Amino acid sequence: MVRFAPALLSVLTLAACGGAAELDAQPPTLAPGPVDTDDAIAGFAPGEALAFEVRLAGVLAGEARFSAGQPGIVDGRRAIAVSSVMRSAGAFALIKEVKDAVTSVIDLERLRPLRTTSDVIFGPRRYHAETVFTEHGASIQFTPAGEPTRGLVYDFGEAIVHDAHSAMALVRTWTADPGERIALWVIGGRRIWRTEIWSAGTEILGTRMGNQPALRLDGTSIRSRADLTPEPNKPPRSFSVWLSDDADRVPLRFSAHTELGDVTIELVEYERP
Repeated sequence: MVRFAPALLSVLTLAACGGAAELDAQPPTLAPGPVDTDDAIAGFAPGEALAFEVRLAGVLAGEARFSAGQPGIVDGRRAIAVSSVMRSAGAFALIKEVKDAVTSVIDLERLRPLRTTSDVIFGPRRYHAETVFTEHGASIQFTPAGEPTRGLVYDFGEAIVHDAHSAMALVRTWTADPGERIALWVIGGRRIWRTEIWSAGTEILGTRMGNQPALRLDGTSIRSRADLTPEPNKPPRSFSVWLSDDADRVPLRFSAHTELGDVTIELVEYERP
């Protein structure tokens, strides 16, 4: 199964699990603080949960779940914890075990990540990563199974860096006329991705819940090196994301072209308190 998650921005990290008990992606509880529950929470609906099916070339490859916690206070900032989990499913699980569990703490005022924890299984490879974000950079403690921890430091100059969850929040709050573009730097695990997204307007999308008006965003994502130049021999990946054309901007579908075929991630369940 292709490791498309970091390139997919938002719904992209939402992931696959083999059994119902493992489908829970429960974010940690943050310290309570003076958070006004009547304040608008941009990018996430506290307590919302989304489930997706992942298909590769039309064949079930995984199932996905994302959950948002309740707002709280972290390091004096108004924040929210969100989690997603991914594991290969169906016939693909027999070929290679893939699991990607990610938890982020997001600064709600700026929609930027404060810290991210990742636990990844990709066949025989396993690693744990902890990322702490600064104003324009990130430091990563990367620990492959059975190996010593490595420290990575990335400097993005004047640019802002996101993880996949904060990028999802940004995309869900972005309003644009057709043709308008934004560019994002996103860290997934220890990889850097430069992603460009543009508005493709609205259309009617056929979903399992019937036809729905949707906002379509198209984009490309390319893996980059620590000096922010593109990695050689890594062609850009093109993708499209459809969001519900309402105030919630729920991710309805994602599609991408990969070397193994088209990947489609489709919403199959949405819960909101």
